[in-house]
Amino acid sequence: MKRRTLTAALVMLIVALEIHAGTLADGKWSPASCGTRPAVPEIDSRSVDAYNRSLKVARDWQQKAQAYNDCIVKEANADNSVIAETANDEQARFRAEVEQIGAVATAAKAKLDSR
Repeated sequence: MKRRTLTAALVMLIVALEIHAGTLADGKWSPASCGTRPAVPEIDSRSVDAYNRSLKVARDWQQKAQAYNDCIVKEANADNSVIAETANDEQARFRAEVEQIGAVATAAKAKLDSR
């Protein structure tokens, strides 16, 4: 029974992480569904027209970069939530198992002491 419960919990964790989680490799987290980080544009100062065009590109980049950043924050928060919830659930299961084995041991000791 315990093995089935643990297996089910692990399967739920894997499914949850596949739905929400970014990638964690070599100590670095990266988002899974935010796309590619927009490249920072250069400001062109060769002429007024070039400068104005580059500012338009920079404004467009800023909107895309903000959307990318918002996505990262949303995904990271979702990942943190899944990790915290899963860890809390596992800790609660562990505490329950410790209490259960303690109760069984106490009952066994009481039975043996009464003989």
